[in-house]
Amino acid sequence: MQLLFKLLFFSALISLYACSKKTSVTNISESHIIVNNSKIDSTIYKAMLPYKKTHDEQMYAVIAKSEDALVKSDVESTLGNFFCDAVIYETKKILGKDSAMLDVAIFNKGGLRNSLPKGNITIGNVFELMPFDNEVVLLKLSGAQFKDMCYKIVEKGGIPIGGMRLTMKGTTPTDITVKGKAFDETKDYWVVTSDYLANGGDSYNFFKDAKERKIMNVLLRNMIINYCEDITKLEQTIKPKLDGRIQLSK
Repeated sequence: MQLLFKLLFFSALISLYACSKKTSVTNISESHIIVNNSKIDSTIYKAMLPYKKTHDEQMYAVIAKSEDALVKSDVESTLGNFFCDAVIYETKKILGKDSAMLDVAIFNKGGLRNSLPKGNITIGNVFELMPFDNEVVLLKLSGAQFKDMCYKIVEKGGIPIGGMRLTMKGTTPTDITVKGKAFDETKDYWVVTSDYLANGGDSYNFFKDAKERKIMNVLLRNMIINYCEDITKLEQTIKPKLDGRIQLSK
């Protein structure tokens, strides 16, 4: 028992000393430890193998074919056009009898993280295109808000759009048409976009004040996968195109 009290006493003294003494960093050094071990843990590998097989089967599944690569570029791009047109197509399918309400699709270049290849397009390719779980949102914009959106398109130097056309004249959008008709600032317009932009991301603050908002409860990535599968069922291929939906004033 006396030994125990002595140990406790000395432990208390050491603790008090450590608490009272101030410490500071006097020297910093670094070293690199190279781990070069190619040995595979067979037990873990065997446990993971069924999941890897299922994952690979899903990711490498071919869902469409493209006649050329779909790539990003300034002003207007084949990738942006394809993406917007695909989202409009799939959104209208979900809306059903109310599909005519949808006017325009708009997205940001940064949301499209990769190109799509010429030839076979796999589910994995679509995941590389859209690695984020962005959801589809419908916004009802006033004419004034829609015009703000058009100015943002010009400010960004052209971004992915569908269902509309415009000309960029300096910092001003001109010749704006929606579904083939001249833009009318007295009308409301329904726009499909991502939840990221709908919540004001990328400085699209005017989207936060939309007159109405409908959450579609579907991921954009899944919409693109569905579209690819739909056109394949119709025995169609993806035909990348630039159609002049955004033009630069001469």
